[in-house]
Amino acid sequence: MQHCFRIMKRNERNEFRSRKASAIIMTAFFLLGAAAAPAQEGGEQETATRYSVLYLEPAVPVPEEIDFELPPPEIPQNPALDPEFQERMQNIQRFNEAIADSEILAGAWGNSLVEQLNSLGSLQQQQGDHPGAIETHERAIHVQRINSGLHTIEQAPLVEQMIDSYIAMGDWTQVDVYQSYLFYIQQKFYGNNDPRLIPALGDLANWHARAFTMRQGESLAMRLSSAQMLFKAAARMVEVHFGPDDDRYVEYLRGVARSAHLVALNQDLLRELARAQFRAPQETLRDMLYWRFPIVPTGFRAGEDALLAIKEYYMDREGEAEQLAEATAQVADWYLLFNRRTAARDMYLEAWEAVAEEENADELRLRLFGQVREIPVFASDDNEWMIENMRFMEDIEEVDYDYIDLQFDVTQWGEVRNIETVGARSPETESQQSRIRRNVRDSMFRPMLVDGENARSNGNLFRYRYWY
Repeated sequence: MQHCFRIMKRNERNEFRSRKASAIIMTAFFLLGAAAAPAQEGGEQETATRYSVLYLEPAVPVPEEIDFELPPPEIPQNPALDPEFQERMQNIQRFNEAIADSEILAGAWGNSLVEQLNSLGSLQQQQGDHPGAIETHERAIHVQRINSGLHTIEQAPLVEQMIDSYIAMGDWTQVDVYQSYLFYIQQKFYGNNDPRLIPALGDLANWHARAFTMRQGESLAMRLSSAQMLFKAAARMVEVHFGPDDDRYVEYLRGVARSAHLVALNQDLLRELARAQFRAPQETLRDMLYWRFPIVPTGFRAGEDALLAIKEYYMDREGEAEQLAEATAQVADWYLLFNRRTAARDMYLEAWEAVAEEENADELRLRLFGQVREIPVFASDDNEWMIENMRFMEDIEEVDYDYIDLQFDVTQWGEVRNIETVGARSPETESQQSRIRRNVRDSMFRPMLVDGENARSNGNLFRYRYWY
């Protein structure tokens, strides 16, 4: 197919890492598989036939229009095709000359070098020269630390740029190291109960949730434990310092619910946390936080508490009946996922009644409950990030995407029945399509509501885009 990402191979990354000596190394607090066909006989070129689905995007309802198409994902542009490419090359040359002059005047560790090195590294990053950008930013950090101290917060933007380059290269081991290092210096500088630490808590929590999805790390249970503790700490600090009316409170509570859903789906992994080599780092992370959370994450209860808190958040705000109805429906979705059918039915009715006093109540109810919806809805929060970073496969050079249209019924309790394929762009990807059908068959949907009651709906048509 024609839409492919070019990914830096593992040996290229290893060659780059072997060339550089890291000035900042610290231990981090801590793939989806692809099968390759064997080389053909008779000297023919080796082919790589992948049977696994690397990533499945959330379901998109197909409208009645015949020519419906998903918008194509944005493919990273080759920097050399950018009209400003040559201008940046000239600026890179000028910065290299300026840095050489500064070294003569102020020495190799002069503080004035930091800004110049940062500008040079940013230009290299824009040119797609991520190994060069990392080397330049790493040197800038080293100069910064010599002049301002090991834990200076001024190095944080430089570390963030290094993380961006490692993400672009798909080097998730180094992303992990520097994400942890970034949090470490912020925690050292701000302390455990400073509100300025809140974004750092949220960023590290999101990284662990994403790393879990990519199956990165020695212990996936540690990813879940870390994500849940950090999301809880971020939500608690927002509540304490800014009150529960702060919008970030809902953002981090959704993170708690997202981690709880992952925990519920992966209970078998939690046994890892009983092992000393995994338990100790989690206890270290917990001790760094202002609140002492349990290191073994919870599923149903943590998600229920977070979603009920979000519901309460909207109950206290005027003019947001639709948001309250959606928050209430998400609590009902949660109960449905855990087979608490009576609680789910009652909560869906409450969501239906939440917009009863609105002038456009019928329109709101149709928008909220007139179409089945894949649940939990927050499971797709990281979809955009995942699409932008399809380089998480270790040994795959190109990534492709395709789609399949599926029609199925959804029972009043959200179960998928009578699934049929009604369209697919590439018949040669039948193996992937079979995997997707099995995945959809096991998924859950928010049922349609009729007069506030759960109702079966037949012939629901959805398009699924998948990467392989």
